[in-house]
Amino acid sequence: MDQRIALSHASGVAAEAILEKLGETGVTPDSLILLDHGTNLGKRLSYAGAYKSSLDQQDFDLSNCSLLLMPEADDELESAALNQGCLLLSHCIQSEAAPVFVSQLSTPPEVGYTQTSLRLAGPELSCLAPVLLELNQMQTIAQLNITLMHSAEFHGRAGIDELASQTVNLLNSRSVEPVVYPQQIAFNLLPEGIDSTLQADIGHILGNNSYSIALQSVNVPIFHGLVAAVQLRFTSDIDLQGCEKRLSALDMVTVENGIVTPISDCNQSFSCLIGHLAQAADQPSNLQFWMITDPMRYGLANNYVNVTDFLLKSFL
Repeated sequence: MDQRIALSHASGVAAEAILEKLGETGVTPDSLILLDHGTNLGKRLSYAGAYKSSLDQQDFDLSNCSLLLMPEADDELESAALNQGCLLLSHCIQSEAAPVFVSQLSTPPEVGYTQTSLRLAGPELSCLAPVLLELNQMQTIAQLNITLMHSAEFHGRAGIDELASQTVNLLNSRSVEPVVYPQQIAFNLLPEGIDSTLQADIGHILGNNSYSIALQSVNVPIFHGLVAAVQLRFTSDIDLQGCEKRLSALDMVTVENGIVTPISDCNQSFSCLIGHLAQAADQPSNLQFWMITDPMRYGLANNYVNVTDFLLKSFL
């Protein structure tokens, strides 16, 4: 494989997850360029049995790279990739184009040779998509209610550090000064505004614009993981045991009948757990469950690597 691939913000939480998975595509250490900035510049990172030092992402010439994977927003780097002819893959870019999601159940994306960037599905959508696609194949979804509970890692290492420092300070009767979050996050819940982009992206992934969706997001004081409380209503009755069987057969998905929590079950893995799968006796067209997973690994990293692998095999 002679294509060179660059990964920006290489010491970040999302990039760390991508590096764990990327080696499965056959991208060798010699083909991978790690980029970073600030105090992380020059940091040595492990990849596929080798150690590589990160280069300056603000000065690096991307013209010799086929792809740039950009897991954190960076307007300057985005502009450089477009100007230097490097195909940009990122879930952070602003684009009206449909999000790109690649899995066993999804339709392969259409990529033109003149395309300069691809907006990838974000961590929440990448986590939800396999399960929602499978259920929508069983029976068309008519209504979808989702509450997303975001851990501190959604705000990167800065969010994790802020939760940790606030927890220590409060336990020692010291005051806290929020920086990453608008208010104290330790021992607290902070609701977020409606994500209209995510709502539209879910509809695109399902290929179903006739359903209704209610989406809520809240920041919770845990360090890692994503919890999604999902309630669905289908256009007709659906069998609970059939749902459990189909979901259990999905790659990297486990249906657990016991108690599942982000602390006990989100162990930085590339899989997810479905718990509390239930159906009221008098509501055979409804279904509800909890999804607990690592959004950076099962969600973001899996999709970045699947898209990269698809492009290397079918496009580049």
